[in-house]
Amino acid sequence: MSTNEKKSIWYVVRSKPRQEQRAKLNLENQGIKTCLPMLDIEKIKRGKKTLATEPLFPGYLFIEVDDFTASFHKVRNTFGVSKILMFGERPATLSHAQIEAMSELNEAKEKAQKYALPQSGEEVEITEGPFKGFLAKVVKLDGEERCIVLINWLSQDVKAQLNFNEIRINR
Repeated sequence: MSTNEKKSIWYVVRSKPRQEQRAKLNLENQGIKTCLPMLDIEKIKRGKKTLATEPLFPGYLFIEVDDFTASFHKVRNTFGVSKILMFGERPATLSHAQIEAMSELNEAKEKAQKYALPQSGEEVEITEGPFKGFLAKVVKLDGEERCIVLINWLSQDVKAQLNFNEIRINR
């Protein structure tokens, strides 16, 4: 770590609703280093799966500045920024290790299987409820949070409607 990096501290900034990207861009245009961890998730819109990138911490981003007092008003008056998160009279801070851990998490976002939606015909394992441990086959997606599956029970295929958090995809 260089001497300059040791002086700088990471602070938590609250953005205006759904304006994290705008705040990030405007802060970077002012020469302020930012961190906005993003997460790719699959959503169903109008019956079709779409891939959306959303902030890992909606409404928050992180900035690194050397002199907080000098940067306070500049950051506070940036388009997209609502306020700087404070605890009493002290700003909320993060260590470099915490930011690095978030960056590593952000790089591994594609591997976050719990946010992946199952495909029709895909085999899943039921993780909750009376059929916990059973394997099932996805028939179709039903809305934004559920799917219809076929469970082989007592030598018959039984249809069941399950939430995505009740199944795990076997890939």
